[in-house]
Amino acid sequence: MIFSEKDQENFSKLVEKHVLHNGGTYLDAVICICEEMSLSPEVAGKLVTKPIKEKLQIEATTLNYNINVPRGHGTLF
Repeated sequence: MIFSEKDQENFSKLVEKHVLHNGGTYLDAVICICEEMSLSPEVAGKLVTKPIKEKLQIEATTLNYNINVPRGHGTLF
């Protein structure tokens, strides 16, 4: 499935809006939006923009999530 930059921008704006209005984490926001739009998290991974990916990475580190990043990958996303 291929997504346009506009699709990515729209999804990321929804994530930002959700965090702003409802609080919580970016991960919570992505999961909630996925549920509302009947999307799988794998699809959401392709829709989030780089700034949101960076915020998710920082959030995971801050919350001390124990995430195994595959060897050869610098980041989780």
